[in-house]
Amino acid sequence: MKADTKDLATLLNMQHIDMELIRARKKLAELPQRAQILEIRTKKQAVEEKQAKIAAMKKEADLAVARIKDEDGRLAARQAETQEKIDGSRGDYRSVEALTKDLGGIAKRRTTLEEDLSEANAKLVQISEVQSQITDALEKIVKQENVYVASFQKEGGGLGSGIASAEKKRSELAAALPADLLAEYEKIASRSGGIALARLVNGSCSVCRAAITEGKLLQVQAEAPLSTCPACKRMLVVGE
Repeated sequence: MKADTKDLATLLNMQHIDMELIRARKKLAELPQRAQILEIRTKKQAVEEKQAKIAAMKKEADLAVARIKDEDGRLAARQAETQEKIDGSRGDYRSVEALTKDLGGIAKRRTTLEEDLSEANAKLVQISEVQSQITDALEKIVKQENVYVASFQKEGGGLGSGIASAEKKRSELAAALPADLLAEYEKIASRSGGIALARLVNGSCSVCRAAITEGKLLQVQAEAPLSTCPACKRMLVVGE
């Protein structure tokens, strides 16, 4: 594999950066805040769903109270109107009897509505208490979420900046390599877990640790400064 001393130095620098990137990306992916944020957001979603349900229940309870009050208001107006008719009947006993009966029915219905209103208001109070508890719980969850997010941004942001800087430096090194050599490096790195480069150390590959037989070793040494490991097929740096 053809490579001069400058290319070899560039490859070694790129390999060093690639190893740093592997470690940094792994650390970023394994930050505990990720799991914490996911867990707290799952809880938040569940509480928000409860909040939506209780809000719908409160809306229905408010409408029930409004309906009762509206009906009672209309009955109160009818009650007053009927009483005026009774007061102005002037001895028309049949009319008074009918109006009095109507008045009794109105009063009975208003008594029922008063009981219904009391029950509806009690239900509304219960719903409001639950709604307040849910709101408090959601506020606590949001505060905890913000703590986790801030912690992740602080630690993850530093890692992200380091990754971005390393990627920029890697791009500069890649641009300095011959296209065919870069393509070969990238292909090997892709199939070898990101580690494309190894060194010949005491007749063995520094990465896969395979000992190179005497016949293969002579060939590898002849291809210095850059050969290929017969075992793992990584680029093999031969000599200093």
